[in-house]
Amino acid sequence: MFPALETELKQETCPDPYEDFMYHHLQYYGYFKAQRGSLPNSASHQHVRKNNPRYGLSGSFGEREDVIPDPLQKEKLLWPTCLSSAAHRQIEAVSRDPLMLSSPLKSRQLLHDEFGEVNPCLREPRDLFTFFPSSGPLQAPRWPIECEVIKENLHHIVPTEGSYFTSSRVGGKRGIIREPAVTLQGPEDNTLLFESRFESGNLQKAVRVDTYEYELTLRTDLYTNKHTQWFYFRVQNTRKDTTYRFTIVNLLKPKSLYTVGMKPLMYSQLDANTHNIGWRREGNEIRYYKNNTDDGQQPFYCLTWTIQFPHDQDTCFFAHFYPYTYTDLQCYLLSVANNPVQSQFCKLRTLCRSLAGNTVYLLTITNPSRTPREAAAKKAVVLSARVHPGESNGSWIMKGFLDFILSNSPDAQLLRDIFVFKVVPMLNPDGVIVGNYRCSLAGRDLNRHYKTILKESFPCIWHTRNMVKRLLEEREVLLYCDFHGHSRKNNIFLYGCKNNDRKYWLHERVFPLMLSKNVPDKFSFQSCNFKVQKCKEGTGRVVMWRMGILNSYTMESTFGGSTLGNKRDTHFTIEDLKSLGYHVCDTLLDFCDPDRTKFMQCLAELKELLKQEIHKKFNELGQDMDLEGNWSDISLSDIESSTSGSDSSLSDGLPVHLLSMADEVNQKKKIYKKKKKKPLQTRKQRNEQYQKNNLMRELKLIEDTPTQKPRFTVSCCPKRSTNSSQEPAPDMKPLWSRNRYPATKRGRATMMVYPSLHIYTYP
Repeated sequence: MFPALETELKQETCPDPYEDFMYHHLQYYGYFKAQRGSLPNSASHQHVRKNNPRYGLSGSFGEREDVIPDPLQKEKLLWPTCLSSAAHRQIEAVSRDPLMLSSPLKSRQLLHDEFGEVNPCLREPRDLFTFFPSSGPLQAPRWPIECEVIKENLHHIVPTEGSYFTSSRVGGKRGIIREPAVTLQGPEDNTLLFESRFESGNLQKAVRVDTYEYELTLRTDLYTNKHTQWFYFRVQNTRKDTTYRFTIVNLLKPKSLYTVGMKPLMYSQLDANTHNIGWRREGNEIRYYKNNTDDGQQPFYCLTWTIQFPHDQDTCFFAHFYPYTYTDLQCYLLSVANNPVQSQFCKLRTLCRSLAGNTVYLLTITNPSRTPREAAAKKAVVLSARVHPGESNGSWIMKGFLDFILSNSPDAQLLRDIFVFKVVPMLNPDGVIVGNYRCSLAGRDLNRHYKTILKESFPCIWHTRNMVKRLLEEREVLLYCDFHGHSRKNNIFLYGCKNNDRKYWLHERVFPLMLSKNVPDKFSFQSCNFKVQKCKEGTGRVVMWRMGILNSYTMESTFGGSTLGNKRDTHFTIEDLKSLGYHVCDTLLDFCDPDRTKFMQCLAELKELLKQEIHKKFNELGQDMDLEGNWSDISLSDIESSTSGSDSSLSDGLPVHLLSMADEVNQKKKIYKKKKKKPLQTRKQRNEQYQKNNLMRELKLIEDTPTQKPRFTVSCCPKRSTNSSQEPAPDMKPLWSRNRYPATKRGRATMMVYPSLHIYTYP
């Protein structure tokens, strides 16, 4: 691959003590499997680095080794459409050579320094990290072994019965793939052909109840018996200008945005190929109602709609929301990796492997610092998405954020100068691949297990929490935000955590209020809530808040649309969601503006809004209060509504595969307790017990009569249930100055120095 490098490595060199030490160290821990003779030493690389500086980029994208970097890729290579034909030819050459597939991983000593100095440094072993080669394969999605995979352009699956997840492989279940249940009898046969055995697809079965009417049943999340909300399936053999009716019969939520005007999404391949039309909202006679079936179990709800297909013999897709798959993310990250500019300030690493062995990616985005002091002064921002796999709107907001922060915009460059961004774009890749709505392959909601100590059962959450913990030891984390979707409320809003420190009173509400002013037609401050409930203690925002991040949020974006401003009564599009990612960056600059005018304006407005809310509450209770006194000492819990309206689910306890083990442990505990009470064996022990019993009876006889307990009166008050805040009044809305502190833009402002345990020149 690198002829000049290979020529230099053939030169005779002296053994390096550091190389020898690292060889034994890495081999001992199983991270490095290269042969002794394949190790070049630092002396040869010193000469190569001086003459070929392009080989000395440590941790940058676009690098290519002569072996497949990921051992999991040996099972199967993914052939995405985003790779060039030259890349396919190179992959074919590698796959035909068994020696290359079995080649051990190599590690090379490189000499690099941000300040141009020459210092020996060992590159990270490739088995620890994932990188995208400039011309090579992506890692193929790994499926549970209970799933059949149809080998087409799209990876399709058919889930089968299974109690819990055991293992996975690229390609899913071995053996013969079953054919579709329906076969057309001829060209006049108008039976629709349904398919959902592709990535993120979800449809268990379709039953034809009339000529043009079908009842559809969704698959529950794998290894659970609930969470039916996300659907994504394909329909073929359509007839134009014919009214079809589809009815999904096993939804579980009693409330839905389909009752207030939301429509399903449809995609026509013929329209896409001929008219460049993508996903669009379609459907008529939409109803959401309770199923009449009563079998003594949890009630089901139905969603029904009619549709007229635009073409004959078309292939159409239906979805609950705009899909964004794991492969979509990989192709996007590959484009970033191959961009020579973006790869200089965006470093991609593997955070961990999921239960199925899929890579959970971690992006570190920041501009290289000029001095160690400047690097240590940078604050951090942590963003994540898709902990709930069926909430694909989170991925589109994340994509909008990444598009902007990786651009050459002056504001994006400024943000990269003053912040270190840690981004986990897809926390639950397994759930996304198999088409789950809420759970991972552990059969549990990951957003209720951020406090977990079960590293093997919840690796994505465990490693994310520990990554943030290490980050807090290095620098201040200004903001944490996890992107979600909401199925019962319109608009976009935030859930935060109220601060009990009087020094920072109401500060956690400033960022959401600023965001509502920057995006008045999409973001609703009135829908925001800052109450910390006991059932939400395991969520990401609460755990990060308790770790010390004051501005810790869950961003909820609706599956429907907006009820505000110019966007009122319209569905959100992909561009609407991506624009919110930009506005997060825009608001972050307002929030951190050295000129604190905007911040103080928002803080004053929040205090006034809270005053009005308290006054309203006391009027409802029929009480009078002097708000000019110590009104700020009133507990916000008294006026804060709960977040029970969110798409929340209580923790189901241990992962499914550990439930049987827990039952065995409980049985052993019961047996141990029974055995703990041993019978008396000796005469001496029996006499002592007899004397003790007699003494107890005598004490009971001479015991005084008990005194009467005092009685307390219980006062009742009306139930309190209100929104957390009010929408800012029009006359109170400050006029934002759209210029972006020009002094900072013309020349970098003097960076304040913050205490840091670890200093990195390039975080």
